[in-house]
Amino acid sequence: MIFLIKKVIGNLVVLPGLFILIAALLFFLLLKNRLRAAKLLSFLLLFLIYLFSTEPGRNLLLKPLEGKYPYPELEKVNCSYVVVLGGGVVSRSPSEGGLPAVRGDTLERLYEAFKVWKVKRIPIVVSGGRVTSAFSEASAMKRVLVNLGVPPSQVIEEDGSRTTFENALYTKKLIGSRPICLITSAYHMPRSVRMFEAFGFKVVPVPADYRVGDEGYDLFSFLPFPHYIQDSVAGYREWVGIIFFEVFSKWRAREDSNLRPTD
Repeated sequence: MIFLIKKVIGNLVVLPGLFILIAALLFFLLLKNRLRAAKLLSFLLLFLIYLFSTEPGRNLLLKPLEGKYPYPELEKVNCSYVVVLGGGVVSRSPSEGGLPAVRGDTLERLYEAFKVWKVKRIPIVVSGGRVTSAFSEASAMKRVLVNLGVPPSQVIEEDGSRTTFENALYTKKLIGSRPICLITSAYHMPRSVRMFEAFGFKVVPVPADYRVGDEGYDLFSFLPFPHYIQDSVAGYREWVGIIFFEVFSKWRAREDSNLRPTD
């Protein structure tokens, strides 16, 4: 129940829930005939929707996140495990015979894990539990890695987590605070590193799923496109998540930092 309440409240303070709240407030102001305030709020809503639907607005949110940790030289990384964070599944996918299939961003993360495994031949922890599906995300992730050629014995399933915080918590229960190569989307890496380090992990970030390139802007960069606002939603969520972790969650991570790995 607490998890559900957190998800409902959280979705109202991030995009697109924030747009809905602004629109609801705008409707209330119109009902109260507060026209001046309604005009200002209308301008704010239109400006935010336009800004985050363009490449500059998307980059404003994502570029600082994706640039935080450079992509490492895989031959030089020093870690005992690879830890891959899940990014969602498609439940009961026809292409997987009715089993869940990983989404595109998760697939990119798993490809990076496979690249590290080819160089280091160390165990891979796939971290992702059940949110709405009857099957764990970790099981779908393991299936991809096995199909790529990783031996099943080299893939460890962490199937209890539903959030990034729980990814770190339950991974520590499995392997302790060993040095890890942490793999997640580049924009998600700063928050993930914060959480895993709060649990005592020595983290080597291996970013995947980059959204921002180095090319310059052109006319189309300033036109609204659906993929820009989709990326902006992801970036905005990360900034809110970082603030939430710094304010509310860090103390809990410290409380749980004495957890030992299970036998």
